[in-house]
Amino acid sequence: MSEPAVLAALPADEEGTQKAISIPRAGMAYIALVVLFSAVLGGFSFTRGRPPELGSLLILCALGILSFNLREPNVGSRVEFSFLSIILLASASILGPGGAWVVGLVSVSVVRKRIPWSRWVFNISMTSIIGAAGAWAYVYAGGLAKIPVLVGPAGLVVQVGIPIMVADVVQCLVNAVLLSGVMHFYGGAPFGGLVRRILTTSGVAYIGYGVIGFLFVILWFPAKLSAFSALLVIVPLLAARWAFIQYGEELRSHERTIETLVTALARKDPGAAARSRSSARIAEWIAEELALAPSQIGTVRYAAILHEVGRLGVPTRLLRRPAESLTDSERHVLDQHCAIGARMIEGIDFLEDARSGIQHQNEHYDGSGRPDGLAGPDIPVAARVVAVAGRFVELTEERGGHATLGSVEAFQLLREEVGRYDPAVLDAARVVLDRHGWVALATVAD
Repeated sequence: MSEPAVLAALPADEEGTQKAISIPRAGMAYIALVVLFSAVLGGFSFTRGRPPELGSLLILCALGILSFNLREPNVGSRVEFSFLSIILLASASILGPGGAWVVGLVSVSVVRKRIPWSRWVFNISMTSIIGAAGAWAYVYAGGLAKIPVLVGPAGLVVQVGIPIMVADVVQCLVNAVLLSGVMHFYGGAPFGGLVRRILTTSGVAYIGYGVIGFLFVILWFPAKLSAFSALLVIVPLLAARWAFIQYGEELRSHERTIETLVTALARKDPGAAARSRSSARIAEWIAEELALAPSQIGTVRYAAILHEVGRLGVPTRLLRRPAESLTDSERHVLDQHCAIGARMIEGIDFLEDARSGIQHQNEHYDGSGRPDGLAGPDIPVAARVVAVAGRFVELTEERGGHATLGSVEAFQLLREEVGRYDPAVLDAARVVLDRHGWVALATVAD
């Protein structure tokens, strides 16, 4: 499940930790509306739906709490793995809308660590809405409330399996919409792009959730295993959780590799390392605005944060001298940092796609750039984004306590370099910089 990752949407500092700053009014209003809707939906579910059986409700609530607290919080950008969705799907059939609402409410209310109250309230409200919405979808799709033992395979598929898959789709959509809403109001990212990104990231996993939820219900009712069915389902889920933890650790090792390279660059050229971090932030905003796939957004971010790593192979004396004092031959050596950087990360599998973004960042959209004279869409999208983000940061970099150019003047200069940049990337950059604002980068003293 793309768990209620509100923290990823709230303002964060360079290390990704939440800042103690005022909460946007729009975000607070959105959370209040989600809380109100959850309360209304819960009341409707209890008055119009069938009453849940107490013993089953307690068991599924306990399983929900267990699943949420055993979730793996880092298996990709803003994605957490949990089998709570499977518990909510099973609750749709076993308990009905009211019971599913309670399971969603209780499951995320008991957390092992302290979290911001806004995240806690939103998580509770969102998950209860997801549970009830999925249960009502199951009801309206013709799902059986009590499954007779004599129902054959065809009947189980039509009267249980298909309604559970309908509920699965509804839960996936509700989750994506509610999460995208809070991330939009807190971070300003485009709502539509966020929905697409969440669906692309977690939508496929929901298919598996639906199949396992169907198995859960079959074991609970026709097989007459009741609560024991939970044990049969949870054991393989815990094995899956272990696999996701290994995957998350692999992603964290990728980040450590990136950080090692940036740290090495910072020791040799602190200004380049600072520019790289800022470029990565802007490049990721642009990639999201362009509605790129999550894998492409990751590639753009990697290419941006490493786009100057080739300076590690450039003589330090050239890096320390003002650009205007360099001879043509020295400037040519400095310009080779793109090719050097691409060679440096050759053989690192997860950076293979980012290599082209680094190597071709000086290509021009009209084909007049280097090293290969690529033009238009033949230039890798990562290179087109990095070219804009890196140049903007370079123009707005603070030198001697003052920014070279203001953000408006810098962007105007980018516009005037006709033929150099992808117009679509420039338009996206204009939108995200207006949305997020920008403070000139202060160059770190050597």
